[in-house]
Amino acid sequence: MGIPRAIARSSAFRVRGGRASLAALAALLCLPALPAAAAPSPAGVRAVSWVPCDPPDEGARCGAVTVPVDWDHPSASGSAQVRIAVRPARDRARRVGVLMFNPGGPGAGAADMAARKDWAEFWFPPALLDRFDIVGVDPRGVPGSTPVSCADPVNPEVSRFPRTRAEVRGLVAASSSFAASCLQRTGPLAAHLDTDTVARDLDAVRAALGEPTISFLGVSYGTMLAQAYAERYPSRVRALVLDGVVDRSLPAARLVLDGAAAVQDGLARFAARCAVTEACVLRGKDVTAELRRMYARAERGEVRAGGRAVTAEELRIAVNDGLNTPLVDGRLAAGIRDATDKGDANLLTSLSRYQGRDEYTRYRAIICQDVPRVRPDELIGLAGAATRRGPSLRGASEMWDIVSGCAGLPQQAHWTPHAWRVPATVTPLILSGAHDVATPRRWAESVHRRLPGSTLIRWDGDGHAAWPMHNACAMTAAVTYLTDLAPPTSTSCPADRAS
Repeated sequence: MGIPRAIARSSAFRVRGGRASLAALAALLCLPALPAAAAPSPAGVRAVSWVPCDPPDEGARCGAVTVPVDWDHPSASGSAQVRIAVRPARDRARRVGVLMFNPGGPGAGAADMAARKDWAEFWFPPALLDRFDIVGVDPRGVPGSTPVSCADPVNPEVSRFPRTRAEVRGLVAASSSFAASCLQRTGPLAAHLDTDTVARDLDAVRAALGEPTISFLGVSYGTMLAQAYAERYPSRVRALVLDGVVDRSLPAARLVLDGAAAVQDGLARFAARCAVTEACVLRGKDVTAELRRMYARAERGEVRAGGRAVTAEELRIAVNDGLNTPLVDGRLAAGIRDATDKGDANLLTSLSRYQGRDEYTRYRAIICQDVPRVRPDELIGLAGAATRRGPSLRGASEMWDIVSGCAGLPQQAHWTPHAWRVPATVTPLILSGAHDVATPRRWAESVHRRLPGSTLIRWDGDGHAAWPMHNACAMTAAVTYLTDLAPPTSTSCPADRAS
């Protein structure tokens, strides 16, 4: 869950205030490892093995930490490598500590965001770069660390919205085959990719760096990881920011229905922006009617991309993904027009999560271990309920993609829904957008109610998560909290002006 990395890395987007785009990569030298005070290490964890960063970048240092595949059976399970990158605080005299960061997904890492200067300056405001050692970690399962390998999980011939028992059986068979391929190609690591295990890896990184506590910024899926870490290691949390929070107390069906409603709201917001934007190619048109025309053409086999016919389900997924950020409104509108009027879906499908197929494969392998399941016999009814909540995209949402894609797997998810169990000393700052299509506001309100010591920043506007490009006010509040542990002067933020 998160802004598609192809969008976040695009040279079309520049950080507010004139900071560098992501187009230019520096090619400078790494600094040697800085000494750190000793701290107790989890059993079996070694010190960081430092290596040159690739590409070299002045200030950053890169390395790896060795961790057990199965933390509960470390001596019998073998080991895995976890890649890390550290960008030392620029103002050493005023250094606060380390800031770990997970940008969402899952399926991609965070080490390059610390190792590469222009990426670091895109993701982190100057105050964080000045005051913190930024620590990016490529979680297990992700290239850079010991990766997971699986067969391609995307098969357009298998409906993700089953209407018959035969379609349910086909979906379950496809999911089971995918899970089996991960185990066959990867080995035991494929069964140990859940957030609790990754949280234990993060604590191994903390110990190897010699740090008694960490601050943590989690975006989208990163909030799931942050919650797992804080629940297991509350005394090692200095500060915690949850941006686009997932409510881990909810069952799968509730997550799906909330997601469908959020997507319906997001589509209505997109249509409203188009109606007042002169450059929008759908201006003056009924967007919902255009979508129906597009689906009908696809169901007749008349919409193509990459040399093949594209299904209506694939188009709905692409539209859903395009709603994650208003910064791609123009591409989304043009993509809908091209598919509807010309039968050309190449532009629209470029916004789909399926475009980054390798990353999506890892996403599925990881997320299925952490999102609760539904029984196969519940899929038809839940698909119908999701469609009623989100009729314009016929129930499509990121949560439906997860729940349907993980249906019928033989192993249970590692996470059992429950209210977050952390002591009062853990006082997170929660950032929530009013019209987030992937992590709805009601999830943030629910998490906030269950944590009396938390603070919720409610920001207006559109887009999934405030970080790094959707709400400067919410990000500023988070920076002040992280650097000074100061409560925000206001818990509401207006929408950013359109850029």
